[in-house]
Amino acid sequence: MVKECQVLIVGGGPAGLAAARALLNRGIRPVVLERRHWPVDKVCGEGIMPVGVACLRRLGIELAADCPLRGVEYVEGNLRAGADFAEGPGLVVRRTDLSQALLCPAELVENCLVREVHRHGDWMEVNSTQGRWRCRLLVAADGLHSPIGRMLGLRRYAVKWLQRWGWRQHFAVKPWNGRVEVHYARGCEAYVSPAGPEMIGVAVLSQSGLRRHNWLDAFPELQARLHTPASELAGYGPLWQRSRRVHEPGVVLLGDAAGYLDACTGEGLSLAFAQAETLGQQWHGGPGLTFLPEYQRSYADIVRHYYTVTWGALWLARWPWLRTAVLRTLSSHPNLFQQLLSANQGLLAPQRPLLNLLLKVPPQLCAGWLGRSLQGVGERTR
Repeated sequence: MVKECQVLIVGGGPAGLAAARALLNRGIRPVVLERRHWPVDKVCGEGIMPVGVACLRRLGIELAADCPLRGVEYVEGNLRAGADFAEGPGLVVRRTDLSQALLCPAELVENCLVREVHRHGDWMEVNSTQGRWRCRLLVAADGLHSPIGRMLGLRRYAVKWLQRWGWRQHFAVKPWNGRVEVHYARGCEAYVSPAGPEMIGVAVLSQSGLRRHNWLDAFPELQARLHTPASELAGYGPLWQRSRRVHEPGVVLLGDAAGYLDACTGEGLSLAFAQAETLGQQWHGGPGLTFLPEYQRSYADIVRHYYTVTWGALWLARWPWLRTAVLRTLSSHPNLFQQLLSANQGLLAPQRPLLNLLLKVPPQLCAGWLGRSLQGVGERTR
């Protein structure tokens, strides 16, 4: 027997459940298919930026502020540069707790693996291990590598020169900083964030693809503080994924499934919530496959700031001499750092703070070059 619904959402994570919430606010009761046992504790940055917290409130979700996230702090050796969010604190929420909070009266089908998707007249038809459905709109919120996107030919080849991978684990350690700490080492970064009153989460991103046995070896001082694991070590990647389109009649790609560059700016959840909210706002029913003519443009507006700032952060990871100069500049100008944090959330156009940063960095570059030159002269004269 084929079941019918107006909207079928594939993926029971935060993106899919936020979309279900947004559609319920419009009077649409979707069906959500999740291929694993719910809730799923997938590898994911668990920080929600202030803009994401505000979006959740508009969707009717008020999360407990047990673990506020004040801002971001970069660390390289003895050099530190940090700032708090101008908009107020964000939150750090465990992935399973967030899914529980987002759960809504939509029908949720667990352990449901989608095997086949195709268009049939005015319907999208889905064949799964739990039966067959047909719908007017199929929302693919099925993660970074989106099997639905591949089945429909919406995925796009991503070049390999900037592919990165990540590892994540929680530790039973009392947080020592209310900000996300970003520690730099050769070819990788470690992200340390509070995950509860007595717990922190640690994620390491690397282009070289660190392995299970050595994922923290580049950070010996940090490793010495992490004694008691509180979750299993989990890996994910490659991170850079692209899509040809995020919408065509009868289909919307949402969250990581729509495309992803990197996790270094921590915007993944906030972007997914904004896309879900936009989907709900632009929804209109009717006969035939659902077509939302403005959604592609709205999606581009939502993610534009993310790609601009994330590309800049990736270049800093690749060029240590430039990164040091930038961190010195941000350390001396915390207000500029705060503006960049707002730009990262799409609350401020990024062009002006980035231009301001570029104008302030050259003196630091010259100082760094002069320091290295004097050090070289000193070594030769000894």
